[in-house]
Amino acid sequence: MPAEISAIEHLLKTARLKVKRSQVWERICAENGVGQIIGREIHFTAAEKQRLREYVQAEHGIDPQFDSRAGGRMAMARQNASEKLSSDSVFGHLIVLATAGSAKVRVNGENVQTPRGSVSSVLPDCLDTDYLQSQKLVIVENGGVMPFWGDLQLPDCWKDSVILYRGHRENVRSVATIASKQPADKLAWFFDFDPAGLALALDQGRGSALVPVKWRELGRHTPFNQPKTHRKQSVALKRLKDRAAGELLAIAEHMANEELALMQEHLAQRQMALTALPLGCLPVSPDSFIS
Repeated sequence: MPAEISAIEHLLKTARLKVKRSQVWERICAENGVGQIIGREIHFTAAEKQRLREYVQAEHGIDPQFDSRAGGRMAMARQNASEKLSSDSVFGHLIVLATAGSAKVRVNGENVQTPRGSVSSVLPDCLDTDYLQSQKLVIVENGGVMPFWGDLQLPDCWKDSVILYRGHRENVRSVATIASKQPADKLAWFFDFDPAGLALALDQGRGSALVPVKWRELGRHTPFNQPKTHRKQSVALKRLKDRAAGELLAIAEHMANEELALMQEHLAQRQMALTALPLGCLPVSPDSFIS
């Protein structure tokens, strides 16, 4: 695994979207369902690079874009302040959130709510995280969903929720800290509805995963399904099926039979009703612990 982490770390600390094809990278791509092989290279989208970053964070507890490893041991070490970060990095510190229903956040002592179609960007130190723990919190994987949070058909008991973007730069660290302190019964994760997305949800080990209510009606020929994306995720699917239980296992098996891969943006755009599946009773991957 150190070779895979080193490879991802190197990719994330450059502006490149491609790597030379190798057995290490082929394993990484199979595990996470990312990348497109073009000749002797593997090409990635910016979203796929972010998914690789989140995978290492969830499985090994470090941020490969900012943390270093010393002496062969995984360790939280230092924040990278190199020139490899773009000039707009200052905005990467901001926490991006919205409030659904009657939910609100407290910023510098004032209550804040966001109208439909808007989001707030907040400095971490200005956000009252103690107050946030009294609210329902939904963490969204893809930033593209955030401006359209009003289209999310949240479960009835989650209608009044703070919706928080999981981040893509320095803010990832702040959001991870917020999530770790949030009561499990007030924490939900909204990932892509595909093997890699549900496996990533399981990696969180607590809270609930938001999935379509009518997942049994989704099939291979659903207009916005992406079977090719699903086929890249065979390793993630096996990892999901090995660890899932109850309804989540039934979803994994249905997902396998129908080659399902539905992106968050499509679920939001089509205003598909969501339900919450608790994750706390499911086994956590042993690889997510650092010895």
